[in-house]
Amino acid sequence: MTITLELTPHGAASLAAQAQAHGVSLDTYVRHLIEAQAAVVDHREQPMPLEPVEADLDALAADSETLPSLPAAGLIRESFYQDHD
Repeated sequence: MTITLELTPHGAASLAAQAQAHGVSLDTYVRHLIEAQAAVVDHREQPMPLEPVEADLDALAADSETLPSLPAAGLIRESFYQDHD
């Protein structure tokens, strides 16, 4: 596919400088930018699998039954600010 772009002089100079800094031609650099952006868009359109998230949550909850319970008095506002007036 061939695309023609009209860039401002500043934009063209900036892209040319970035391409040179990466040691590639301007065409190669712009193609890489466009392909990278297309890959990001494609990735976002795919649904995220829930299995890894559920596995992480299960790992966090593992052995949570053995954690001590926090007394209700520890959850009131005053308990957080005991040393303040």
